[in-house]
Amino acid sequence: MVEQIMSKPVSSMLLGNAEAKTCYYLPNAPTLPLGWSYRQADAAATLIALNGNHWRKILTIMAKLSAPDDDWKNYRDTQLLKRDEQILIGASRLSSTPERHIIVGAVSAAKLNINSTNTLFNRLDEQDRLHANGLGVFISPYLDYRQFPNSLIEQLKPYLNQ
Repeated sequence: MVEQIMSKPVSSMLLGNAEAKTCYYLPNAPTLPLGWSYRQADAAATLIALNGNHWRKILTIMAKLSAPDDDWKNYRDTQLLKRDEQILIGASRLSSTPERHIIVGAVSAAKLNINSTNTLFNRLDEQDRLHANGLGVFISPYLDYRQFPNSLIEQLKPYLNQ
């Protein structure tokens, strides 16, 4: 299914391992240098260097959610996108490969035609910013510290490890 999404002329893009267990759905692609690969040792550092603080925040929050321990910085710099995560940009449907889908922000949710007010989704936090359907689909705020602070990361992380 990832191949079908990527082959559409509408600009969707996959970054990371196509067989990953977790997919983050984002609305906008980073600038990629010619020849960039998620497999290269400095993949995250290259994205951050080329795209600045905005993508540093995105990758940092992803690492904090995905790292198996508290060493999220090392995970971001050496493992993120290489094994268990992928980013699908501009998708209009969920990928069939991942076990967990994290719909990031209102723009991605609208593109996927997913609405947190649907009765299938339950609220995971008191501020009504995180939602889940019990089938591995999560709706989250955009991956920015103002919208997705550490306290919210700590609330979502246990659900992703189930």
